[in-house]
Amino acid sequence: MHRVSKHKKCIALYRCITSDTAIQPIQQSKKVMEKYNRPYLEKYTGKVSRYKCPKCGDAHSFACYLDGNTGEIIDRSVGRCNHESGCGYHYTPKQFFADNPVEKERITAPVQQVRKPQREINYIPFSYVEKSVSYNSSFVNFLCGLFDRYSLESPTIERLMQDYALGATKDGSVIYWQIDTKGKVRTGKVMKYDPNSGHRIKNGGGINWIHSIMKKRQLLPEDYNLVQCLFGEHLLRIYPDRIVVLVESEKSALIASGVYPNYIWLATGGKSQLSIDKLKVLKGRRVIMFPDVDGFEYWSNKAKELECIGCRVIVSDLLERNATDEERDNKIDLADWIIVQLSTGREEMQNELTKAEQNLLIMKRKNSALQELVDVFGLELYYAKG
Repeated sequence: MHRVSKHKKCIALYRCITSDTAIQPIQQSKKVMEKYNRPYLEKYTGKVSRYKCPKCGDAHSFACYLDGNTGEIIDRSVGRCNHESGCGYHYTPKQFFADNPVEKERITAPVQQVRKPQREINYIPFSYVEKSVSYNSSFVNFLCGLFDRYSLESPTIERLMQDYALGATKDGSVIYWQIDTKGKVRTGKVMKYDPNSGHRIKNGGGINWIHSIMKKRQLLPEDYNLVQCLFGEHLLRIYPDRIVVLVESEKSALIASGVYPNYIWLATGGKSQLSIDKLKVLKGRRVIMFPDVDGFEYWSNKAKELECIGCRVIVSDLLERNATDEERDNKIDLADWIIVQLSTGREEMQNELTKAEQNLLIMKRKNSALQELVDVFGLELYYAKG
């Protein structure tokens, strides 16, 4: 077992970035406006906000698009399945209106609407992170076998626990806490793994969320306003000069960080979670992106948005380039790739990181000649991939 001081060291890391200043809600005057508002995916508020998927038939995996003017469901077929890799169903409003032109006239008719003030982001007290931090999850057991031969007295495991404050539930599930750059806790994702294979146990209740559990226990208000952040986002403030590496899953971020500790490994939590609002915290950073085998094109398009906020971005095609047909069918991610490399002694991943770093440096050199113009005229550089 680890000494108590190890836990205190882990918590102290977060205390240094936790701000006592509450984020105030943005005050906006109510304005009456007459215009067309774009459709949007219904925000998750529990199972009542998720419907049966038209393709895979899952009863609570389908998010419908809502009319931007009325907030009503456009059509039960218009939406996106949460099982992005397993199902992949996504029927957009644009596609629906192309197939049903008459419906478009109904949706796009301008209406008079009152703009509501932006809601304040809600947070979970940090004390819940403190109480949950534990090595007693099946996922941490798997990491011990992967890195340090089942020894808990391990510098790798200690560092991962210290950086990411992994929690554990009574049944051995891991808690991936989402802590932002101000040290505020948004939520925690609860997942259970097989301690031997490291694969997620999907038939044991699936993914759960700490804010949902706390709402059911009346520890949080029913209208808790969740705005998710990147997993590991708080590390941006702790390591301001490190290159950021973005991956999809928390598991990939942790395994990669265990092997390649000189980078900040952050996870979006899913391919569709790569929103520019969530990525604004990366403004001005050097970023390497490692999409899963089925996400290269989507992430490449998102990288252009990151470039527009001053990031130098490289999107790796490591999996796209090297995955076998069988691996594509299994929809492997970076964690799968690294685990194979550890077992075979191959160094392709390190070579890929080194090459990406070199390309980021080339970008910097190309743009150094423009820096004087930027300083003199107040210009903003938009970085393209090199």
